[in-house]
Amino acid sequence: MKSLVLGGNDAVAYAVKQSYVDVVSAYPITPQTSIVEKIASFIAAGEINTRFIRVESEHSAMAAAMGASAAGSRVFTATSSQGLLLMHEVLHWAAGAGLPIVMANANRAVAPPWSIWAEQTDSLSQRDTGWIQLYASNSQEVYDLVFISFKLAEEVKNPVMICLDSFLLTHTKEPVAVFEGEIDGFIKEKKWKALLDVDNPEAFGALAFPKDYMPIKIQQFERMKKATAVFEKIANEFKNFSNRQHSVIEEYGDENAEVVLITMGSLAETSQLAIDKLKEEGIKAKLVKIKMFRPFPKDELKESLKNAKNVIVFDRNVSMGKGGIVKDELVGALGLSNCIGIVCGLGGYDVDEDDLVKATKDVLSGKIKEDTFLWGEK
Repeated sequence: MKSLVLGGNDAVAYAVKQSYVDVVSAYPITPQTSIVEKIASFIAAGEINTRFIRVESEHSAMAAAMGASAAGSRVFTATSSQGLLLMHEVLHWAAGAGLPIVMANANRAVAPPWSIWAEQTDSLSQRDTGWIQLYASNSQEVYDLVFISFKLAEEVKNPVMICLDSFLLTHTKEPVAVFEGEIDGFIKEKKWKALLDVDNPEAFGALAFPKDYMPIKIQQFERMKKATAVFEKIANEFKNFSNRQHSVIEEYGDENAEVVLITMGSLAETSQLAIDKLKEEGIKAKLVKIKMFRPFPKDELKESLKNAKNVIVFDRNVSMGKGGIVKDELVGALGLSNCIGIVCGLGGYDVDEDDLVKATKDVLSGKIKEDTFLWGEK
């Protein structure tokens, strides 16, 4: 193990380099571009035995990834925002076919107006495509989740999307502990076998009549549900190689706190600072960071929030006409009546720990009584 100063995009590329990936298919889009540029440089230098497929769009990138995966290859791709939206139709096909593709998505705001800065509405609007969704809060998590995702995808037979906030994670650099070969025992063996066999030809994606369609979808649903337990098992295996623990949700602060902040992505790092400031002011608070959003960790969240009198969800995303997406999911899953949703940081708008502290105190004092937007309160 050694320490390198890496941005989130660099961390993705280094992890892909060490994951024995057979095929990378991608189309460049800011701020994802440096991921595939870095991987392409590894291939050009002969440092990895990976085939890079250049395509004319993100739709084609995912289509090519599907073909390579069906042929038995370990496959990676990356995209962001409008590119992810262009993939939307094919995301359903990849998940429905149970192909273990791993994709990094640089979370970026959705147009209009045109924006290249951080927001999670792009990936959350794909929440029903059948992809497992993981959200990283720093570059170390980005790096680690690539390895875990390949194992998870191949064991569950389902594609995985790793989400990292644009520029806040993709381009800011920090020390990242990287492996020097010791991860081979974890990642080298591939469990995925080819669906396509020229000696035993089969048809895939054919028309299904109603009596067949619904059982197939139930099978897909049950396959996804297994991912939560499988993630925890694989994460424990990963700890043996890295001494770093990952879970579907993670807590920080006073475990018996009556006020709980919930968020995901890079905002979780800011929230940790807010928890520390609240503690200095005598307010016992806890952060719950959601790392796995799909499948939704309902049971884990229910246990974590059982003693909470106030729950505040900070969403860097929005469902127009409804509010923060994570807040809505949480309330829908757990039936909470003590939860306030605060939408903040859209399009990369700056949010710091003082904003979160003020909003938390406003909820506790009754100044904020219903879901709202956090904007320009400093």
